[in-house]
Amino acid sequence: MIRLRQAAEFGLAGILATSLLACGATQGGSGASPTAAQSAAGGSPRPSFVTFGEGTKIVGTDVRAGTYRTRHDREGCYFARLKGFSGGLDDIIANENSDGPVVVTIAKTDKGFDSTRCDTWTSDLSQITTSKTSFGQGDFIVGTDFTPGTYRSAPSEGCYWARLKGFGHTLNEIAANGNTNSGAVVTIKSTDKGFESARCETWKKI
Repeated sequence: MIRLRQAAEFGLAGILATSLLACGATQGGSGASPTAAQSAAGGSPRPSFVTFGEGTKIVGTDVRAGTYRTRHDREGCYFARLKGFSGGLDDIIANENSDGPVVVTIAKTDKGFDSTRCDTWTSDLSQITTSKTSFGQGDFIVGTDFTPGTYRSAPSEGCYWARLKGFGHTLNEIAANGNTNSGAVVTIKSTDKGFESARCETWKKI
């Protein structure tokens, strides 16, 4: 009854004006929601990762300190953490050769990092294995690339393995290691940071 009395008092022009105002309010209210909906549809922004290629890098200038990995096999990959740029052995903190993916931590106190014939280095440390219960040669992160437990590798000449406390590739970061031609069984603990394998057959959880 109130609406009918308002219509009678204001006439058709009043009805049109009221309708236009109502329409504008509706459009204004919904105008904010597409923006919110689009934001929701867009989701969180994708994380950006640091990447760099081979060559000699100055820590703090060309590359930040941190942990990086290569995500694919690359035969003959060589890398070295450096405390100077003389090219001498005294300026090498740690170095290694690998045909598999590598994980390395570059310390803030390192002066440089050198690599050649390696895959692209990235701060993306997400899983690179297709299974959490088997993996091949290279460096792998416990809990990310595979679950801790007991693993077996079939006989393979010159197989080297190491349980790791870190990825600086120094001797004090090796929890345990071994060389074998006749196959190996190793228990990798949940407290281990990583596992390294070279020239071994596929490791499978048992």
